[in-house]
Amino acid sequence: MYQRQVQRVLWRVLAANLAVAAIKLFVGLQASALSALADAFHSGLDASANIIGLVGIALASRPPDPNHPYGHQKYEAVATLILGTFLLMASLEVIRGVIERLLVGGQPEVSPPMFALVLATLPINFLISRYEARQGERLHSSILLADAMHTRSDLFVTLSVLASLAAARAGLPWLDPLVALAVIGVILAAGLRILRSTTLVLTDSAAVDPKEVERIAMAVPGVRAVHRVRSRGTPDATYVDLHLRVDPAMSTEQAHAIATEVEERLKTSLPGVVDAVVHIEPWRPPPPSEWEAMAVRLRALADGLGLGVHELHGVETSEGYHIGLHVEVDEGLSVEEAHARATELERRARAAFPRLRSISTHIEPRARGPRRAQREPPVALEAAARAAVEAVFGPGTCGEVRLYPHAQGHDLTVTCRVAGEMPLGEAHRRAEAVEQRLRQQFPDLHHIIIHVEPAAEASKPPMGGSDHDLPSLHPGDP
Repeated sequence: MYQRQVQRVLWRVLAANLAVAAIKLFVGLQASALSALADAFHSGLDASANIIGLVGIALASRPPDPNHPYGHQKYEAVATLILGTFLLMASLEVIRGVIERLLVGGQPEVSPPMFALVLATLPINFLISRYEARQGERLHSSILLADAMHTRSDLFVTLSVLASLAAARAGLPWLDPLVALAVIGVILAAGLRILRSTTLVLTDSAAVDPKEVERIAMAVPGVRAVHRVRSRGTPDATYVDLHLRVDPAMSTEQAHAIATEVEERLKTSLPGVVDAVVHIEPWRPPPPSEWEAMAVRLRALADGLGLGVHELHGVETSEGYHIGLHVEVDEGLSVEEAHARATELERRARAAFPRLRSISTHIEPRARGPRRAQREPPVALEAAARAAVEAVFGPGTCGEVRLYPHAQGHDLTVTCRVAGEMPLGEAHRRAEAVEQRLRQQFPDLHHIIIHVEPAAEASKPPMGGSDHDLPSLHPGDP
């Protein structure tokens, strides 16, 4: 269907170009005007370009076969390449005529009827160019767009020829070869543009913007990362392949469904994409930073020595890391014994991390056995929780508050109802601020869970049942 529509356009443009070329050739021969003959040659090439395009479209319309599994669409680009080559050859012929006119001499003879004939071709060229450009954009046809660009150059060429003929009639014949040279410049520019565009297609240059492909693919739920995006082909037959990274725990069926969704979105969102090949890979989280790895290793070293670690912080300089931490030791140890264990932790840390330049430890006692937490009145805890939520999220945002007493203190769960359009990062930041406020007020709170949900959820049943209830905590505790 696409090929038939392009062929229909080319036949119509061919007929119009032949008529324009015949008019300009008649004027050029009758007036011996080089610029008019050059313009006629240019219009004749427009007609020959239409013929080349018709042949190229006929070849490009063939279906895929074993030797051409991607189809024959590039024959259209080959036909366009031939058109560009013809334009360059035509410019050489006109240059020869200019040199001959400068060496031998001569003067064009122009009559008003001839001038009027050339003037009449202007609206014809304009209509041809507009019609072909619109059809080329509608059909995404490279041959129509290239030919429209070529035909558009006829407008400027014809205006130059009219200026040349008017100058000859005014007694300035020497302007004729100069205008012919300007015509050559237009022909060369059109030819080079066509050659460049077709060369990009034939050398498999990227047909679509990789960033746009990544944007479309990343919008599909489940896609963690996109890389190795490639594309090639013509504007009306573009092929895309890319690699997607998904959760490694995902089933093959789920991964296939994601790949299919990405393919369909690429075909519907990017004009001309006829096929997309998606390669699925397991996603792996990025490796931890040096500081993260150091913090984990330090805690492991402390565990091996029976020590507790908290308030771990560090500063990185050009020389390396300078870190500080609090070390918890059994309160029954002497100062000498506690210091020896902290010193051994420092020694092991320096051996494990070559870039560790200094380490400072603050030793503090750790109580033996379970610590009986101070019991705060449940009413006071609930009131403080509601106040903290509304201070951070705003009035009326605190929902259900639940307290779970046990030997170590209380576990607290608070529901915050916020605007559904609030960014997740902002909601998380505020939830952490609520938790920090509560921990400052009640250090004996054991676990704090801040549950954030859209305000629309308020109409649903309150937090209860198996979805939100915590498991039984220390059943024997009061």
